[in-house]
Amino acid sequence: MKTRLIALLAGVTAFSTPALAQNPSDEEIAARIEKLVEMADPRGDDARDGDLPYRERYADAFMIDALAVGSPGFESINFLLKDWENLAGHYEEYGFAAFSTTISNGSEGALAVLERIDVMQKWIEDNADRFTLATTVQHLHEAKDAGKVAIMMNSQSMDMLDENLAYVQKYWDLGIRQMNFSYNQTGAYSAGMVANDPLIIDPGMTELGYKVVAEMNRVGMIVDCSHSSWQTCIDAAEITTKPMMISHSNSAELYDNYRNVSSEAIRAVAATGGVICVNFLGGFLNPQGSATPKSIAKHIDFIGQMVGKQATCFGVDYVENYGVALDPIIRNPEKYPPAQGYGLPTHMAPPADVWAVARTLEEEHGWSEGDIRGVMGANLMRLYKANWGE
Repeated sequence: MKTRLIALLAGVTAFSTPALAQNPSDEEIAARIEKLVEMADPRGDDARDGDLPYRERYADAFMIDALAVGSPGFESINFLLKDWENLAGHYEEYGFAAFSTTISNGSEGALAVLERIDVMQKWIEDNADRFTLATTVQHLHEAKDAGKVAIMMNSQSMDMLDENLAYVQKYWDLGIRQMNFSYNQTGAYSAGMVANDPLIIDPGMTELGYKVVAEMNRVGMIVDCSHSSWQTCIDAAEITTKPMMISHSNSAELYDNYRNVSSEAIRAVAATGGVICVNFLGGFLNPQGSATPKSIAKHIDFIGQMVGKQATCFGVDYVENYGVALDPIIRNPEKYPPAQGYGLPTHMAPPADVWAVARTLEEEHGWSEGDIRGVMGANLMRLYKANWGE
């Protein structure tokens, strides 16, 4: 762990910020956050304006982000209604057909999550001229045809089940369509990504986790293993009866970080007919913290060459209110380990950069038009249909 952290810190000298004390003051945290936000954007709006011709070329494609962070009232990062509105507006402005937004990352129990879902549904109803809640593949097609952005809901943790299997059906009925096991830490359902440390025995899924997967398969909820241990991904792939996903993780073989996913786990998930969606966070892409289109495309192409381009997708993992979100990240190193890139100097590319990444795959890696349409969203649409039906 120490060697890994030294290597990571050595690689971000171009983005260096003052080191924090072991128990930093509020002023020290605020100063660090200001610097981190300043350096986060890898390109700028002028560069994104240059993506418009490429975006227009693929205007009929299903551009989907498999995972966005936050929903109104999302407690762990103080996500306000205005933050949510800005996030949703970003997807609308940049030509997305759909995105899946996170309702919970395990920071609270069922009651708070149920209240948040209610707020989300009401907001979508109030903005029905621009957005729609999608719970079926047909809904996604209807939204695209109507010129609306489809919103799907996910959870980045099973903690909201409160260890009650009946909640799987309840959340399904309320619109949750994908769920992963744990957010970094080991819990009741599986080992978290912290167990990828070779000094720790990775137990993979627990007995309760196996039961939840079976119930998710029954109702049609997609099994997701981002943030989980590699053995958890492999265990889930062995028992799932439907294609599963890694919604927002990168290759650990390409960049050695516990938050990324081993090639063995990637192959296991792809073998289910599933998909692996690369995220746009520099701290999980390379030691330099770079999240340029070239850096992101490198991981997508690497995974595509390994298991087939039909298994690739975008899972941007974007945080709209990054400055506010950094405060709890820095204050809670157990949940957000600095050794794995959390709270360190890094780029955070926005969803708008999907167009530049796709163009890089096409122009620099030789991906065909069919491959590009697949990574944009056709591969996810296939996954959704296999789990949800029409």
